[in-house]
Amino acid sequence: MEIKFAPDLQTILCFARDEAMRTGSYGIGADHIVLGLLRHRDNEACRLLSACGVDLEALKEELDGHLFADRAVPWQDQERIRPTRTAAALMGGAAYEALKQGLHEIHTTHLLLSLVRHERSFAADLLRAQQLDYGRLLDLMRERRLAPSHEETALPRMEDLLGPLGEQLSRLYAESRDKTHLYS
Repeated sequence: MEIKFAPDLQTILCFARDEAMRTGSYGIGADHIVLGLLRHRDNEACRLLSACGVDLEALKEELDGHLFADRAVPWQDQERIRPTRTAAALMGGAAYEALKQGLHEIHTTHLLLSLVRHERSFAADLLRAQQLDYGRLLDLMRERRLAPSHEETALPRMEDLLGPLGEQLSRLYAESRDKTHLYS
């Protein structure tokens, strides 16, 4: 069985490529994915951030200030835009979060859970500075029934977890070692 992206997450990943180009980067980083998330706005992750008191517009402005280069990537270079290792790690973490909840579809909430645990992201640092951590976010998700409660949570069997995730992570790892596809 393969892990799939929810439709709104697919849209956000397309927006992330556009955000990388807009900010002048040939590599789609974790922060570009967050900008894509903020650009989409109509998703559970943005609603959770707002519920936690995060000013989405201020977060976007801080990310823009941190990421902007002198000029945007020319539109004719769009085929050269590739995900970075940090983006791959963020998405791998989101896949893990979905599997922990017994799902085979990654939603924006899984992306947000992965983000607050992410070590190499300016956006994650900004959220942690606002006291938004994994536990607080997961509790809010459970309260809103976006994640199973403690009683409902049954950790997947290792075989089930490593099947789809192991295969996809192996592919991501192989791609990360191929310097022609990823930028750090």
